[in-house]
Amino acid sequence: MSTSTKGEGNSFINNVLESHKEPSEDELNDLKSMVQDWFKLDDQIRKLDVAIKERKVHLKALNSKIEKFMFDYQLTNLNTQHGRIKANERKTKIPVKVREIKEKILELKHLSGEELLNEIFNNENRPIMIKKNIKRVIPSVSLQI
Repeated sequence: MSTSTKGEGNSFINNVLESHKEPSEDELNDLKSMVQDWFKLDDQIRKLDVAIKERKVHLKALNSKIEKFMFDYQLTNLNTQHGRIKANERKTKIPVKVREIKEKILELKHLSGEELLNEIFNNENRPIMIKKNIKRVIPSVSLQI
């Protein structure tokens, strides 16, 4: 490391202050216009974010109604001119909670290692839940000849 004296520090500060130049009037005007444009774009983005959130609320409401209709009438595909809506139903085991893991460890003290893991996570007695969802499938168009 280099050592400096107070005199060297003062000369450095003086050099920086002397070499500091003020922006011209044109540069200031350019900065002002860029800042105004930046604020306009930022405001537009904020408004669009609000609009997207509102549309997602409406989409979610429509999604649940369409989903209910499709599963009530056992429709798996709805073909439209804007794409296809595909209904999917799958059965999954309910996730294991940390509290349940702790209880099982205390309950099954006589097991250890692989046996304990199998008993906790590969238990066939875990309840099964049915997950239903729909998604839009947009057909891909190939532009190759």
